Amino acid sequence: MKKIVFLITFSLFFGKLTYAQFVFPKNIERVHPRLISSKVSKEDILQKIETSNDVQQSYKAIKSKISKYVEQYKTEPEWLSSRYQMYWKSHATDIFVKGEFYDHAKGYAPVPTVRFTGQRDYVTDYKMPSLKDAKPYLEDSRGLFLQNKKTDKWEWVNPAKTGRIIENTNENIMRIARDAALVYYVEGDADYAKLAAHLFDVYMQGLYYRNEPIDMKKGNVQNIIGLTSFQVIKENIVDELAECYDFLYDYIQKKHKKENQIYATSLKKLAEIIIKNGVADNNWNLHQANFVIQIALVLDEDKMYDDGKGCQYYLNRVFNESEVRQWSVKDVLDYGYDQKNGVWNESSSYALSVAEGYTHLARVVQNSLGVDVMQFMPVIPEAVAVMPQYLYPNNNIVAFGDSHYGPLKSNPYYDLISNAQQFNNREQEEKFTGLLYLIEGEKVQNTKGNKKNAFSNFLHDSTVLLDETIAPAIKSDYMTSSFYAPTVSWVAMRNGLDAKHGLMISQVGSLGNHAHSNGIAMELYGKNYVLAPEGGRGSSYFQPDYREYYSQFPAHNTVSVNGKSQYNKMRSYYPFQVNALYPTSERKSGYYPNINFSDVYFNEPSTNSDQNRVMSIVRTGETSGYYVDIFRSKQKDGKDGYHDYFYHNLGQELNISTKNNQTLKLDTSSKLTSKAGNIKAYDYITDETSVKTDSDFNAIFNLSIKGEEKVSMNMWMSGNKNREIFKVKSLRSEAMREAMVPEEIAKALQPTIVVRQTGEAWNRPFVAVYEPSTTSEPSRIKHIETFDAASNKSFVGLKIESLSDRIDYVFSSDTFGTYGFQNIRFDGAFGVVTTEKGKITLFLGSGKRLEENGYNIEILGKKYGTATLVYGEQMQLTCDDPILLTVPDVYGKGNVVMSFGFKQLNGDRHIVNGKKLITFKVPPMPFQDIVIGLK
Repeated sequence: MKKIVFLITFSLFFGKLTYAQFVFPKNIERVHPRLISSKVSKEDILQKIETSNDVQQSYKAIKSKISKYVEQYKTEPEWLSSRYQMYWKSHATDIFVKGEFYDHAKGYAPVPTVRFTGQRDYVTDYKMPSLKDAKPYLEDSRGLFLQNKKTDKWEWVNPAKTGRIIENTNENIMRIARDAALVYYVEGDADYAKLAAHLFDVYMQGLYYRNEPIDMKKGNVQNIIGLTSFQVIKENIVDELAECYDFLYDYIQKKHKKENQIYATSLKKLAEIIIKNGVADNNWNLHQANFVIQIALVLDEDKMYDDGKGCQYYLNRVFNESEVRQWSVKDVLDYGYDQKNGVWNESSSYALSVAEGYTHLARVVQNSLGVDVMQFMPVIPEAVAVMPQYLYPNNNIVAFGDSHYGPLKSNPYYDLISNAQQFNNREQEEKFTGLLYLIEGEKVQNTKGNKKNAFSNFLHDSTVLLDETIAPAIKSDYMTSSFYAPTVSWVAMRNGLDAKHGLMISQVGSLGNHAHSNGIAMELYGKNYVLAPEGGRGSSYFQPDYREYYSQFPAHNTVSVNGKSQYNKMRSYYPFQVNALYPTSERKSGYYPNINFSDVYFNEPSTNSDQNRVMSIVRTGETSGYYVDIFRSKQKDGKDGYHDYFYHNLGQELNISTKNNQTLKLDTSSKLTSKAGNIKAYDYITDETSVKTDSDFNAIFNLSIKGEEKVSMNMWMSGNKNREIFKVKSLRSEAMREAMVPEEIAKALQPTIVVRQTGEAWNRPFVAVYEPSTTSEPSRIKHIETFDAASNKSFVGLKIESLSDRIDYVFSSDTFGTYGFQNIRFDGAFGVVTTEKGKITLFLGSGKRLEENGYNIEILGKKYGTATLVYGEQMQLTCDDPILLTVPDVYGKGNVVMSFGFKQLNGDRHIVNGKKLITFKVPPMPFQDIVIGLK
């Protein structure tokens, strides 16, 4: 068999070599089946079944599931096909829906036609019947006969209330046909071919006469509807149809030559509607392309059809041609991916699945035709390499938008390793093998898949032999301390990568697809868990809990304005603006390691409000640290009613106390409801109690899991006038699903705090400190108090005292100004001064100057920048911009120099206000030891 080669044309444009298009061969020489690896022949399969116990057992399992139907077909040839969901009596050709629900069908075909599914949503009150329980030749004006999930009673049900039972039933039957066709291909047993051909024929004949459904509402459903499903991306039966046709191809040519034209036309009809409808610029494009590619690969060459539309035609349309609702592969990759960092413009779960989908797509073509299409999708390896940036220290991904927690999938890494091995790309092999070792650790397998799927893995050449001489990738190279993805308005900050002692913040705005109406939302990590989780998607995109709660502000850790904050979800266009981020995104070394911070601004569109969130991670020890959260919020027109700060935490227990650790008494209340003028999302909040107080308060959220020590999140929040504290329960975090915690905790209501600030919350911002702890590693913060600045009402000052005589002074301002406290002078927007055991740290996160006791760091040539000075027994320094470093002059006569590495800087001596000082003009430098002394 000759290897098929894709010819690639290039053009020179302004001196740059630019990819133009894929040019497909005039002749497709590979025989069927083409959807299995080109490296695998029938002889190889038979030999593998004979020699490999895993492959043999896997194959026998497939065969044993269908053998009874093969025997039954000999005496009852229509028993199984009669279970298809078809228009058995009416032979309807034209389908009419009302939005997302089936309505009716009309028209008449010479044969029974394929029934259209009941509704777009998969959620239904009814069980999908087994094939044994399904009524044969069912088409009844009363609907479907189904078993109620709640009562277990069988009843007649309107199709519009049956979810996707119709399409799923048909796919289950076609899956049997596909497996029977596979056994025929392997063994040549005509009995299996007869069953498969019959099932395939009934369905494809019925599809041939079916027309594209019509939406009577003339809404968007018309733009996304498929031939058998409400969404073209849910035409999952294409998988089984293509594979069945592929394995049966030779049998069909011999026994059903006349029908082959109907089969090909039906497949092409599916492809045409999948291309015509859908969504061009998000994950739908990928799913649509995958379906069309499968159809293309099983069709004959273009020249074999009167319309000239065969294998090459459909491959060309997918890869090279952009249409209204199906862009070319190149165009959608250019549009959807950030070409600099490889982030796709959808929420985390979807972004990761898209990258996996494209590596799979490339591998399908690679296995089928021996062609490397990956080389012309250079952003995909980048998208796979960036995947670890989505991870928390416990190896669960972040879950903003319509996402859920869980590990990274290994498939994309295996796909890229396979691609590299087949096409001799050693650099790619080393990179992604190292990443696979990093992600999987000891779980890594020398092959993708498991024993149960051994036969399928062999057919599709899924075995990947890993080079054990390649070293695992370095975790900190791929999980950096800061990461900013403007494509989806997402910032991640990490401090430490250890699962128990690492700290991490994830913040997100509302940009891209599968985004939520959430303002500036955040997640917090601590002690092996995402303690402040995202809410997830809810039960379904088409259910009230998604529309009314999970996609709205109160389901997130954010601030809602006047109880009215609500804007476009799903496809959203409201990013935050990153004012400052330390360290800079993807920086791997040279920064001060013990503090991270971000400063982001968001215009809340529905209330036209300014919102500013400043967050920081402060590392206080190898096993300890805390988060600072400063949230300012106000309406631009000054007509503030109130601002609600929401904080949800994983666990079973919430205790709220005064700053003196006296239990805070709360009374039953009912202000967090839509009846009180808030959006509908507030109605999902339960067990509401509250108290009005202008004092600081403490809260402890406790998470208790059997067999593990208790994990707590210790919360402190500053008080203010016109404050009310609510202790409530929120719906479970659907994002948890099966990740991290036992099911009973994952499905439990979440303890939640809501803090309401009546009036504006800009000059009276929400200021919180969060510290995760465990029984064996208790909280180290012993006291927190605030200080203010008369010159700026929105200024926030915190004095945070920890055990071991450590004090952190935190300065935060919405404007660059000069502020003082005790012997500290600060000019900027964010800074921290730490005193601990004779060592002092000046952290200028975003500002002009920071001074303490004669030690001063000042940005030169810019209005603001970042720098850190540590002094005591050992001096250390880093700055991203040139600075003027000032230290007390305690040295004798002679030239004073600052030494670092093999370099020296000369100092200048001054007397300012009677104090002797030495200054150094310091260029940008990574964090390192410095020595100041006489030359």
